[in-house]
Amino acid sequence: MTIKKLEDLQLYDEKKLAKNILFNEDKSKLIVFNFLPGQTLPKHGHPHKNAYVFVVEGEGVCYLDEVQSTIHSGDVIHCNPHQTISIENTGTTSMTVYVVLAEE
Repeated sequence: MTIKKLEDLQLYDEKKLAKNILFNEDKSKLIVFNFLPGQTLPKHGHPHKNAYVFVVEGEGVCYLDEVQSTIHSGDVIHCNPHQTISIENTGTTSMTVYVVLAEE
């Protein structure tokens, strides 16, 4: 068993979106993204993987394919292997999201 603390993983970079891979197992991966206001995770897909996104802190917008949704702390998003996703911090404070990638 491995335990990691949230506060140790909330590191930010003024020049680019901060990304840390927490766990990388055979069929799954857990990634934390830390956004400062205005930072964006570009549109992309994950063929053969489901992406589960948990918004831990902050607010912004999420695009699943071309559909825009406002997201806030406590929201959970599912992106299937056939969709594309993009996330942007449109708030005035930092935003942290956890992403679990799970193979089909």
